[in-house]
Amino acid sequence: MATLQKIRNKGGVLVAVIIGLALLAFILGDMLNHGPSIFSRKRLEVAEIDGNSINIMDYNRKIDELSEFYKRSYNIQSLDNQTLENIKDETWKSTLRDIILGKSYKSLGIDVSNDELITMLQGDSINSNGVNVVMDEPHPIIKSWFTNPETGEFNRFQMVNYFNAISNPAYADEQKRWIYLENQIVDERMSQKYFTLIQKGIQPSLLDAKYYAQESASTIDFNYVYESFTTVSDDKVSVSDAEVEKYYDKHKNEYKQIDGRSIEYVVFELLPSQKDDDNARTYVSESKTPFQRAESAITFVNSVSDKPYVDKFYSKSDLSPVIADSIFNAAPGFVAGPYFENGSYKLSRLIEFDNVPDSVRARHILISLSVQRDETRAKEIADSLKNLIVNGADFNTLARDFSADDNNKNIGGDLGWFTADRMVKPFSDACFTGKTGDLDVVKTKFGYHVIKIEAQSPRVKKAKVATLEREVLSSDETNQEIYSKAVDFTAKSTDLDKFRASYEAEKITPRFATDFGPNELALPGLESSREIIRWAYENEKGSVSHIFDLGDRYVVAALTDVKKKGFAPLESVKSEIETAIKKEKKMEILSSDIKSKLASATTIDQAASNLGLEVNEATKVRFTNPYVNPVGLEPVVVSEAFTMSQGQLSAPIIGANGVFVIQIINIDTPAQPDIASAEFRLKYGLRSRVAYEGYEALQDKADIVDERIKFF
Repeated sequence: MATLQKIRNKGGVLVAVIIGLALLAFILGDMLNHGPSIFSRKRLEVAEIDGNSINIMDYNRKIDELSEFYKRSYNIQSLDNQTLENIKDETWKSTLRDIILGKSYKSLGIDVSNDELITMLQGDSINSNGVNVVMDEPHPIIKSWFTNPETGEFNRFQMVNYFNAISNPAYADEQKRWIYLENQIVDERMSQKYFTLIQKGIQPSLLDAKYYAQESASTIDFNYVYESFTTVSDDKVSVSDAEVEKYYDKHKNEYKQIDGRSIEYVVFELLPSQKDDDNARTYVSESKTPFQRAESAITFVNSVSDKPYVDKFYSKSDLSPVIADSIFNAAPGFVAGPYFENGSYKLSRLIEFDNVPDSVRARHILISLSVQRDETRAKEIADSLKNLIVNGADFNTLARDFSADDNNKNIGGDLGWFTADRMVKPFSDACFTGKTGDLDVVKTKFGYHVIKIEAQSPRVKKAKVATLEREVLSSDETNQEIYSKAVDFTAKSTDLDKFRASYEAEKITPRFATDFGPNELALPGLESSREIIRWAYENEKGSVSHIFDLGDRYVVAALTDVKKKGFAPLESVKSEIETAIKKEKKMEILSSDIKSKLASATTIDQAASNLGLEVNEATKVRFTNPYVNPVGLEPVVVSEAFTMSQGQLSAPIIGANGVFVIQIINIDTPAQPDIASAEFRLKYGLRSRVAYEGYEALQDKADIVDERIKFF
């Protein structure tokens, strides 16, 4: 039986081990087989804010929503890079506010009811004795939508029609824009409620106002002697590691830091070689004869030049000084050059001369194209308007009633004075080739214009010139040579020390980017360098990068410093702490020395004589602005002065910049300070700071993990 029991006991242990191993295998197997589903949430997490995980797909959806709002609000088809970056930044800020403030709203029960929302959107009014009395105006944004910009009159009927129509499925896209705006209005109101509560809770007391009134109005005059701590030499003080550690522990909050990275980098510019320059010059030189013989200079330029023909007349001052005299003293067909200008070798062929005004003043009526108005109908309207004007109709009135150009329709379509390059070519040609007083109908990409030439500047001789040019650019061969240099440099720079040794050996001047954050768009002097920033946040200190291709240059970087959010390591701030401790010790030495020399001095003149220092005067010094001329801000000295009596000589006072001995000359304290005014200023100051500083405090308290750099 005993043997059987032993087998049972050991068997039990064995079974437990087998079951445990089986469970572990099951868990590991599930992790291996379903790893993406288990860990995908973290991999797709763009941020964690106060315990709330923000998924990249949800975050991108918010960016898309805001992008669509911008497009519809400004009637544009696409967004430029800068606008898109602004939208990403705004999405981040709104996401933070939604979560951080949303938590506070919920805990306090802050909300916006449906009735309140309707009042905010549409306003509120009552009818009293047949008179409509407005109680609440619509929200400023809503009001601006339905206010006539010309008359400033708010159109309530138009607003109500909009709200009635917005629920129609046919306006689904507009409904999305409206819902986004409505949510912004609701958030704004909830924020107002929240911070109003805070304002009400931190009102200054009457005693606060009284003290503030006295402190603001009181001034003090005193004489002083002063000795800077810099007069004590460094060899008179020493700092131990223990003192540094003690100081660091005591002042740790002063050494908080945010995420930051610092790099050194070298640049390999993609600059053209001498061979590239020679090739461009040769190409242009060999093209001169064919250019002279070409039947059409314009066709020739458009087929072989790096830049197309520009159809315009040039004054002599518009042309390069190298060819201006030659062109204006030549006959059509003459070719000037080759000459070098703005990075290109050029040939310029004179086409013709004409007398053309430098500027024109005109007015127009624009008949734009639309679904309801095709080209045929638009031209019919423009021709009809021209005929009306010819027969005596007022141009100004027709422009106001029919023109689609909102910028000038209300001033009779007047465009003022403009140069030829300010307008699209068909419009410009009509204005600069016509004569003052001409009335014409011209088609452009905007529609049909009824144009009246009001005035022209004096006509001057101008030349129409076709210019063939070849830019001096780095060739593929040159680029490959430069890339090979970058490759060789990278191969030798396997760590930070070798990186530095390489650029010193090759006499390459390094460049620096310090303390940049994870969400910087670019580094100073390096456009399109977001990839470098991302690399810096994905690698360890001392790492050397691969070659970054920034279009016009190759860059190799080394990560020289990594700062993580929190407290700066002691070693990184050790020298700063040692300086602070030395200053404290120097102050103590000065204070002790001055105290021993004061002896029985009872006046500032006696103190100055004993110390061998000059007497200075500080006048009209306020507690609220503790500036001691010419030393600087000295709050400890000034606060000590306000505790003393007139004629009293102080003991040594350790200030911010040195040690002082002061004697009070005069204290001016108002008998009846303006407490009401002081209370108002205190309340206003608090009110103006609450929203910003209150939100900053909530944000500092929130646990925010920002992982945007992984995705953008």
